[in-house]
Order: sequence, then structure tokens, then C-alpha cells
Amino acid sequence: MASRVGLRRSSRRTNPLRASPIIAVVGSLTHDIIFETERIPRLGESMAGISLTTAHGGKGANIAIAAYRASHKRPKSDKVSGKTAVKGDEIRIFMNGAVGDDDIGPLLRTGMEEKGVDVSGVRILPGEKTGQVVVMVEEKQGQSTALGYKGANLLFEPIEDSAECLAGDTEAKPDVLITHCTLRLETVEHLLETVYKTGVETVLSASPAVYLESATYAHIIHLVFNEHEAAEMSGRSAAEFVDLEVAKETAAIFVGYGVKYAIITLGEAGAVYATRDGESGHVPAQKNVNVRDATGAGDSFLGAYVVEFVRQKRKGEWDIKKAIDFASKAAALTIEQLGSQAALPWADEIYGD
Repeated sequence: MASRVGLRRSSRRTNPLRASPIIAVVGSLTHDIIFETERIPRLGESMAGISLTTAHGGKGANIAIAAYRASHKRPKSDKVSGKTAVKGDEIRIFMNGAVGDDDIGPLLRTGMEEKGVDVSGVRILPGEKTGQVVVMVEEKQGQSTALGYKGANLLFEPIEDSAECLAGDTEAKPDVLITHCTLRLETVEHLLETVYKTGVETVLSASPAVYLESATYAHIIHLVFNEHEAAEMSGRSAAEFVDLEVAKETAAIFVGYGVKYAIITLGEAGAVYATRDGESGHVPAQKNVNVRDATGAGDSFLGAYVVEFVRQKRKGEWDIKKAIDFASKAAALTIEQLGSQAALPWADEIYGD
């Protein structure tokens, strides 16, 4: 496959002796401005907010931190250390993305590094603005709406036409690649194809919902999306997913397109899945959850799901229902707090240790 303009072929050699699994995330980084309100304003209406919070965010950054925390115990001090890794895991997380050289961009990069994620793949682009998102969260229901400016995120391209460039200077392919659709679609589709052909497990969060080239589905091992995204991409109404059989049938449609595992999250109704082996099922949501902010639920779910996938694969196992349940626990803990990254749970919190 010919490389695209701006990318170069890799001359790196994979290090076969490395023991620690690597999860590479390619995605967005943003500065979030979060308003908590009594309700979301109607079109043309002005109203006062209850609280205002600013935070580091971005779907890619959230997923990377979610994966790091799902594979590490909460540190006893404020300093993050790999020594807190869950025994037997030692999973390393590499973030790849772009920020601007404004006042915000370098802070986002440094903030991720302080949270334990390798940020050698996060580039600061001269003269560009960092992505920003305004989020409004309803105080009682915890439901949210957001408006984002992608900024530097739209300009991200891998430095090489390879999988190895996504794992810093390790000279190794990642075990898993996670990406999502906030970046340029051409970049995402090319990346999935390139990495899939090297034998790396690929994970796509179809958020926001987009129409993919039909050939792209064959390059996706795990496709994860919510009912609204699944409805948009399948031509169905989200209201139809109240019927779990319809939701499972929709997941199976995407397996028919070429993905190996399709998972549709349904909020308080849990999640459904379908696999290339013909298996499908439903995993109930966690009970007695006090929803405060649902903004980071999907990112928390995905990060934890991939960590559980890696853990099981290292043991020569794979139980998709167990992975979805673990991810569901992480998401439930996340939505009980305001904000995205600060609310992401650690492994001992998910396990209940």
C-alpha cells in the first residue's frame, strides 16, 4: 500500500523481548469548559448556570487516562507511579495527538504525562489553536450537551506509515490501537488499515457517528458505540433500541460488514454485543448509580474494556461479557462525579478492593 503524502515508511525493528503490553491511543485532546445547569437552555433562551468548571479533556485523552487507571491502583500520593500497576499487568499507555502552541496546549500535554500516560506522540503545532469544548450538564438528570472546536486535532497525522511510531521510542508495535472519529476521517481510516495489516488489534469508537468506507469495517476488530451513534450509522431510530433484540440485530449488522466484535452501549439499559462467531447477548447496567455527569461514560467504558481485553488475552482467554461488565463498572463510577478525566476510576475502585 502506498504511503500518503507527509508520512514515511518505518525502518524500525520490533523488539520481540518486551514483556509489558502496549495500548496506543490516537485521538483528540481538548480544554473543556463545563457548565452545570438546572436544565439545558432552549434555542434562543438565556439562563444562569449553577457552577462553572474547567478541565482537561478530549475523547482520545480521556480514553488513554481511563485505560491507564483501569490497569493501575490509585497511588498513595499525588505522584503517579508505574509501581502502582495491578500485579501482572504493567500495561503502558501511549497517547498520540496534537495541540496548539497557545497557552492551553502544552498544559494538556503535561497534564496527561503527570497522569501516567506517555505523551511522546503528542505534538505541539506552531501557530495552531488547541481544541476546546463547552459542555452543559443538567444538575438533576446528569445528561449533557456539548459544542466543540477541533483546532489542532484536525491536523494530526502519524509521523510514519507504521504501527511502531504509535508507541514512542519502544521500537515495538502496540498490542492494541484505539482511535475515534473526531480526527479527520481519512486519517482514521488509513490508520486502521495500516495498523490492522501488521496484526495489531484495532478498536474504533464510532464517536461522533460517521459513514465509513465499506472496506474500513474489515480493518476493525472491536467497534464500540452508543445507541445514538449506532442508530445514525444503521439508519434506524435510537428509540428502536428499547427493544434489546433490535439492538442485538443492529450490532450483528456491523459484524456482517466485517468487524469482529460490535458493542452498543445503551445507558441505563446496559450494553449488547454481537461477534463474528455468531454469538450475541446483553449485559445489564450497574445498579444503584447516582448519575451526576454522563459526559465521560463512553470514554471510561472503552478504556476499561480494552484493558480487560488485554488482560484476558495475556492469559489465553476471551470472555466478551466479562470485559463489558468490567467496562460497565468503570463507566458507572465515572458518571457519579462531575467532569471527565478527574472522575475516571482506578483499578482497585473498579474491582472494589
